[in-house]
Amino acid sequence: MFRYFVCFFALTCFSFLGYANDNHSDFREEQNLYGKIYNAPLGIVGNNKVSSVEELYNQKPLIIALVFTRCYGICNPFLLQLSENIKHLQSNSDFNILVISFDPRDNLQDMTNLSKQYGLENNLQWNFAITDSIDAFINSIGFIPKWDSVIKQFDHDALLVGVNEKGLITKNLLGIRIVEDVHKMISSINNVFTPSYRLPTKSNIFSCFNYDPKTQTNRPGLGLLFVALPAIITFLIVTIIVIKSKRTVS
Repeated sequence: MFRYFVCFFALTCFSFLGYANDNHSDFREEQNLYGKIYNAPLGIVGNNKVSSVEELYNQKPLIIALVFTRCYGICNPFLLQLSENIKHLQSNSDFNILVISFDPRDNLQDMTNLSKQYGLENNLQWNFAITDSIDAFINSIGFIPKWDSVIKQFDHDALLVGVNEKGLITKNLLGIRIVEDVHKMISSINNVFTPSYRLPTKSNIFSCFNYDPKTQTNRPGLGLLFVALPAIITFLIVTIIVIKSKRTVS
């Protein structure tokens, strides 16, 4: 019987360790949060001079959409939904939008055509751009598109990145999202406190996971130990009972 409890305890510990590892890998929307976005030089549609990401976020916080113009999949509905969400916001003047191609084949004419496709070529809030430093830029975000040589397309996420006026990534949104989600992103890039998303702080000692902005990783916290505490106490009680029973028998 004692062996069964040992196995139970071991499985419980491994399950919590596995839970920690799974959360470490699955927190994709938390990836690179509070990290500095790479200051890539930009060629922007309608702008005759070379700009940069820093110049844009110094003006206003940014919502960044990563796309490529030859996409046959998610990019078009992704941009369409984003443009519709922006239209339905009560206030949309406290941020700008950067639509940037991660495909080295795209040029300014391609991005010009994309802006016209959505009727945004004259909208000063929207910036359609390319960069010759796309690898460093997407690495700073944690965005990793994979090239499929068979279909000649990138396998990639639909990703929105929120950047505040200090160039820090405050929020990521994966997939096609509703207007309420975009509103939360706008709040985050304007440094508005959102109760559902706490900022990392040393005072939160009982969190299950602690985010380290320097290493941009999640680590198991003290709270995870308290979750496992019932199993640990049960194991200790059973161990004591078994030991006492053996002494009584002997």
